[in-house]
Amino acid sequence: MGQLHNLMLLLPCLIFSTLLHIEAMSVAVVKVSTTPIFPTIPRAQTNKDFQVLLRVEVPPAADLNSHVPIDVVAVLDVSSSMNDLVAAVSPESNLQASRLDVLKASMKFIIRKLDDGDRLSIVAFNDGPVKEYSSGLLDVSGDGRSITGKKIDRLQAHGGTALMPALEEAVKILDERQSSSRNRVGFILLLTDGDDTTGFRWSRDVIHGAVGRYPVHTFALGAAHDPEALLHIAQESRGTYSFVDDDNLGNIAVALAVCLGGLRTVAAVDTRVSLKAAELSGGARIVRVDSGGYESSVACGGASGEVVVGVLYAGEVKNFVVHLHVPAASSTTLTFSSSECGYYCGAATVCDHCHHRHQQQLLAVGYSYSHAPGAAAAAVSVEGHGVFVERPEVAAVFVSVDGGRQQQIPLPSPVVMQHMVRFELLELVAGFAEDEMASKPATTKTKPRAADVLQGKWEEFRRARQFWGGVELDGVEREVDAMVASLRGGLAYVSSWVSSHQMQRATAMGSPEKVVAEFMTPAMVIMVEEARKLPPPPPPAAAAAEAARERPGGCDGGDDLHYVIRQRLELWSKVRREVPLMYQASSEQEDVQLTAVFREASLEAIDRAMHHDIYQTFQS
Repeated sequence: MGQLHNLMLLLPCLIFSTLLHIEAMSVAVVKVSTTPIFPTIPRAQTNKDFQVLLRVEVPPAADLNSHVPIDVVAVLDVSSSMNDLVAAVSPESNLQASRLDVLKASMKFIIRKLDDGDRLSIVAFNDGPVKEYSSGLLDVSGDGRSITGKKIDRLQAHGGTALMPALEEAVKILDERQSSSRNRVGFILLLTDGDDTTGFRWSRDVIHGAVGRYPVHTFALGAAHDPEALLHIAQESRGTYSFVDDDNLGNIAVALAVCLGGLRTVAAVDTRVSLKAAELSGGARIVRVDSGGYESSVACGGASGEVVVGVLYAGEVKNFVVHLHVPAASSTTLTFSSSECGYYCGAATVCDHCHHRHQQQLLAVGYSYSHAPGAAAAAVSVEGHGVFVERPEVAAVFVSVDGGRQQQIPLPSPVVMQHMVRFELLELVAGFAEDEMASKPATTKTKPRAADVLQGKWEEFRRARQFWGGVELDGVEREVDAMVASLRGGLAYVSSWVSSHQMQRATAMGSPEKVVAEFMTPAMVIMVEEARKLPPPPPPAAAAAEAARERPGGCDGGDDLHYVIRQRLELWSKVRREVPLMYQASSEQEDVQLTAVFREASLEAIDRAMHHDIYQTFQS
């Protein structure tokens, strides 16, 4: 009796513990749901394009118990144009800082906000990667924060802009991580204010081969950049493209905060959604999947399909549209099943056992994801559920007020229709942007007709859908109007809009205030608010003084002397590189020879002056 009594006392605790365990197991990090465009399809009707909305979502960060560690490589432009001043950084003063000063303050914000256990690498570049200003992956906990901060303080801007070597260096850093570090998610942040000055010929194949393994989030600073390369880098790597215009260069940190709020809340990786035409679907098959910037595929003649989502942030929602071909169903060959009791009742419309209407399964949906890259133990696979529709033998009818019999017309799901419009508009705008990039002039400005072309495409688009019930087009029209107005300054705004909607992630479209609100997660909103509270960066003089204080020096001043000599050599090297550009010969043979003479004489004079300057530095 005593043992039984003790067992009875422990029973409530055991039950409570078991319930908690079941509840914890039932809370999935990733959830997938579906919505068919119509709940019913008449049995004799063939539907060649039956849409199903596929929704993939993750709960907000507050509902998650773990943080996926990340490795971030920041690729920072330190070319000479980064010395250009931005607008007043403080409304209370007329102090101006350079683009580099604002970049330094923004990177220090990122260093402070990364979590302990995350790692950060700096790849500074101008004509190529600058080893002196760069670092490998450093843990941001402990001394890592201060070491990386000092690297940022010492950044100086000079030289040209060579993007590809810097990106290749960033990929190399992530590729060469030890196997014990491969459970971290790798990201690359690229910040630049200009075009590639090396004459490198960009193509999607080259970009994908170089950076396709890690998401690259590109940030353009100012209007003097070509969005084509930065957009394509983002697209081919499953990253995003953001930009801040000349009036918002002081808000670089806020634009970065939108991205950082997502990176810090990675909830799932290697996320994939599998689709399979159900065996009892009567021959239904998958035609295609509207997935924007995410990879999707259809195999086995439409019998199966897949959407590769990859990394998901806490609080994110991704929507895709699956297009099915649903043939007519023969009452003599089609078998229905009741989802209530599981009995198979042939062609009967109502189950003889539970008296519920039978539903035909069109699609089986499953999904998988991991909590960390390459961690097989952390992989989660979920069978998911099916997509069901009713297949009545005849269309529903109702009796009107005057006694007449009228056929009831089923209404499509408004939410499915709205996402269909979104994907169709995205296809239109993305195609327009690619056409403009392919035929762009030598300058970054678009041709005057571009705005008229986009406006005409939108008006045709709207006319074709003006009678679609449940679709709200006014808000969409405001977005198109903003894109049309932006085309006077180039394709940057349109390209950033395309990037945001392809990846269904927030991007800064000229200003951190201009983001797609529905793509902002709670963590992004919080991070943006913190970035807005940052004090303005110090003006150039104060920044130089701070860098001088951080510069290492020995008892005899030898390290400081080496630093001065190095800076002077860099200055003279820059002068030497730019001299040939000062002498541009005409097509006349005499002019070519004269130009060559002046060029050689100038280079010799520069060499003599450089040697004399370094000698005087040693003497002092």
